[in-house]
Amino acid sequence: MKIITIVGIRKSGKTSTVTALVEAIRRRGKKVGTCKTVFCPTFSMDTSTSNTARHRRAGSELVCARARFETTFLYPEALPLSKVLDAYKGFDYVLLEGDYAAPVPRIVCAHKEDDALPRMNSRTLAFSGRISQKPEIELPLPRFNALDHADALLDYIDQRIPDIQPCALLDEPLPPVAGVTDDGFCQCGCHHHEKKQEKDALQVILDGEELKLTAEQRALILSWAKEAEHAE
Repeated sequence: MKIITIVGIRKSGKTSTVTALVEAIRRRGKKVGTCKTVFCPTFSMDTSTSNTARHRRAGSELVCARARFETTFLYPEALPLSKVLDAYKGFDYVLLEGDYAAPVPRIVCAHKEDDALPRMNSRTLAFSGRISQKPEIELPLPRFNALDHADALLDYIDQRIPDIQPCALLDEPLPPVAGVTDDGFCQCGCHHHEKKQEKDALQVILDGEELKLTAEQRALILSWAKEAEHAE
């Protein structure tokens, strides 16, 4: 199994690079899987008012939602990378999008030199994304426009990445990237929770004093209230 992470600033071409590589790998008859890292602190595949969320709150240690064309397992925790990769046994490639902490080879996508170089580390193999279309920018490593040269990038990866198997060593996260402040933070706008609170006003008073709730506590109380409303 070859494992590589594709990282970079927002809108720098990470997903486009991943999908181009997936298509190139599939053309060669190889098996490939992907894993997207989501930074949003409130993101969930589940919703607070769904039946599966009620299963989890009741104490189910593993919840599964089966639909006609999809099966989703919901673990009540963030699994370490080695455990995630256990699901990819038998795959030739696993592409991680946005995982800065994974101690594996990486490709950096960027817009310009200023957001490319800080995201480099000793495991960086190449640059891709939007910066690959700007030959006037000097970079210390090769660049590949994956949209046009995915096969060349895949050849380059194959030459430099050995096959490895998931192990506990992959669970030792790399330190945060020095000088980078945007990665690892949600960019979907959910952190502007004040605006959302205006829509669903909630105030909890105990002994005459208002309690300050976290976003998770607030969401949980609102979900209980909605469940009670539907039960009436």
